[in-house]
Amino acid sequence: MEQIKPTQEQEPKDVSKEFSEMNTIEFLDFVDSLRNETSLSIIVDWSGENQANRLKAFLEDSRRGQKRSAAIRATREQKYEAANAFNSGVKWIEVKTEEK
Repeated sequence: MEQIKPTQEQEPKDVSKEFSEMNTIEFLDFVDSLRNETSLSIIVDWSGENQANRLKAFLEDSRRGQKRSAAIRATREQKYEAANAFNSGVKWIEVKTEEK
């Protein structure tokens, strides 16, 4: 009798570099070309509320069956600037501020 091995979940394709370097239209075209990828991931450093909202849109526009994750490395103060995005699925990776 043949044993069936459990399938390992594939690591998400990291598109962080493209997200950071491309304008919105270029990035959307790029992501569209990846429609056969099972999952996509973005992790970036904070650069403003606009970036957080772009990540929120990235998550909301997920193709049928395509898993997406997005995270921003930010301070607690920066997180509050874009609370809507973080409350909508963008993950927060806390960056500690140096206390003097």
